[in-house]
Amino acid sequence: MAGLFEELKRRNVVRVGVAYLAASWLILQVIDLVIENVAAPPWVMQFILAGTAIGFPIVLAFAWAFELTPDGVKRERDVDRSQSITRVTGRRLNRVITVVLVIAVGLLLVDKFLLRSTAPVQMAEESAPAEVEGNSSRRSVAVLPFANRSNAEDDAFFVDGIHDDILTQLAKISALKVISRTSVMQYRDTEKPMRDIGEELDVGTIMEGSVQRAGNRVRINVQLIDANTDEHIWAEIYDRGLTAANIFEIQTEIARTIAGELRANLTEREAKRISLRPTENFEAYEAYLLGRQWMSKRTTTAISQAKAYFEQAINLDPNFSLAYVGISETIILLVDYGGAYPADVAREAEPYVQKALELDPDSGEALFSLATVYEYVGDYEAATDAYIRGIELAPNYAVGHMWYGLHLESVRGRPKAALEQFRIASKFDPLSAVNYANMSASLETIGRFDEAIEYLDKVDEVDPAYGFSHMIRGYRSWAIDGRVDLAINWLSGAKNLDPGDPATHTGIALAYSDLGDDQSAWCWMDGAISVKDNGRPTIWSLAYLTALRGEMSEAAKIGRQAASVIYRRGDMSIPLGIVKTHLLRQDDIGDAKTLYEEFFPEFTEAAAPDMNSQNYYAAISFADVLMRAGDTDHANQIIDAVEVYIQGLPRLGASGTALTDVQIHAVRGDIEKAFAALREAVDEGWRFNWRYYYEVDSTLEPLRSRPEFEAAFAIIQRDMSRQLESVRAWETIETRCTN
Repeated sequence: MAGLFEELKRRNVVRVGVAYLAASWLILQVIDLVIENVAAPPWVMQFILAGTAIGFPIVLAFAWAFELTPDGVKRERDVDRSQSITRVTGRRLNRVITVVLVIAVGLLLVDKFLLRSTAPVQMAEESAPAEVEGNSSRRSVAVLPFANRSNAEDDAFFVDGIHDDILTQLAKISALKVISRTSVMQYRDTEKPMRDIGEELDVGTIMEGSVQRAGNRVRINVQLIDANTDEHIWAEIYDRGLTAANIFEIQTEIARTIAGELRANLTEREAKRISLRPTENFEAYEAYLLGRQWMSKRTTTAISQAKAYFEQAINLDPNFSLAYVGISETIILLVDYGGAYPADVAREAEPYVQKALELDPDSGEALFSLATVYEYVGDYEAATDAYIRGIELAPNYAVGHMWYGLHLESVRGRPKAALEQFRIASKFDPLSAVNYANMSASLETIGRFDEAIEYLDKVDEVDPAYGFSHMIRGYRSWAIDGRVDLAINWLSGAKNLDPGDPATHTGIALAYSDLGDDQSAWCWMDGAISVKDNGRPTIWSLAYLTALRGEMSEAAKIGRQAASVIYRRGDMSIPLGIVKTHLLRQDDIGDAKTLYEEFFPEFTEAAAPDMNSQNYYAAISFADVLMRAGDTDHANQIIDAVEVYIQGLPRLGASGTALTDVQIHAVRGDIEKAFAALREAVDEGWRFNWRYYYEVDSTLEPLRSRPEFEAAFAIIQRDMSRQLESVRAWETIETRCTN
């Protein structure tokens, strides 16, 4: 036996075996890290382990039977013992084994002290936010609503507030994908298996927990679960005194621990951000939590209540930055939920935003509010910069991506870029009806109608009572299918779901106008005024209907006011068109030119300005003014730019180009081409806001004296009469205007 062992040593079989085992262990540790980060199925590691085990005896047999010589590998029995170099090979193997063992020990230390949550989380160099990883990585987490273990039901707001704050803390870590509150709240008291929740939210890990508040103490129980295997990764119970400092300390510990358990890099700035204590005043913190809960309801009454709670928080702690952000957000929300004018809202919200940033310059939430303020006053460059900076500081904030997407589409006129932001928001908030609706609208703008419908179907799955979805379907029926009767049906449904929204009333009013029922149109318009007198949707529609009634002087006055309170630039086109038409009828070409230069300064900053979805409609009207002023070259340059931009855009839809060709040919004086394009639009089913172009739009003035013009619109009028009969057939007391 001793002789056999000596022969094994001489042939380096023992050294080869030790080297193989050391190298295999090192390689397996590295592979384990890689597999964990890509969430490979368990059989992958099992296959590698089996291959390693099978390879061990094969390597030993090879080392016994073969020897490395200066002339290459030879069978051992063919080697002259006097020429053998096994001693040299042995020394080389010793060095290899030493190096491998040193690396292995180093990896062990790194794994134990740097990558595990029992020690401080690994810090990464400051960089741009990491690309979001989906369910292919464990670095994605959904924090389910916490259970309220307190005896008092009044503590529910406190429990939801703790849950919301932990989500906010985790969202500051760019290497993590964190699902937003909107999506996870739908799993309150759920009995679904963790695997199903993980698949629905596209995450690899799920955290659940409970909060118990008793007297001056709080107990927070949390556990982190692997969504694929249902195994517990980590659990902890925090039993502390009920103080603001303790609450924030617990939230910080949870965020750092989850980052450590999921091996997510935490930058120095992020570590500092999640360690901040927004306030030391517990009563101020409670008031802030109540404000957040009320604001999430998104009703006028709830928003007002939320503002009162935020003001209470500031009275208790004048240095509470997030409370100032809360007030600014309640003010900003009144634009979309109260019909307030953007410029007025911006003036009121800005002092609160600036105070929040003075207290916390790196507040992503405050920067999103600042971006909106800039947007509402027309400083679009500053708004874009603030949005981008806000996303850098709060990369997981779904609402931030969504707001930036709306800015890109509604102000910048870049629907494809907006769609990408909505997709990012959807990764963090996959069950958001609002974001699905935004995605649908963007897809429709670029002509991907089938996909747009798919996202509307998702909206209905998530929130069947979401009125805005009904509005989108209504405008789609109207602008794409030419079915104004169906539009009224959908818009009536939206009005029933949200009777306090003036936009639903004005939408129905405009639809009845297209059907030729002016009495019903004005009845619904009066209803909108009673809901929100002089609000943005109300004033826009009032200018439109007043122009159709032939009262152009009054319509122009209202139209100018409407344009001045609109921040979505594409919505300015018709109000400005009404004003322009009135000015041209007064032979006031100079004022008409100045009008467009005021609202679209880019038209005069370059001979051929950049066109986008928000300015090309207005550009055609401006070219019409230039033609009348004798500036033919500039007019043609602008029209050329429009023609280049609209290539590939959909013909139908609220942003469709069906009438664009007609207007372009009419402005250039190509009358026959204009009529051919008009007939094509009518045959395709274009009906959206048709009466404006038939009765008001000055760009079509050269066509109005020709019989072909009346013939084309007579087809539409007959269609509208049939559709109005259809509406009368299903109209009920509930759907009929009774103002």
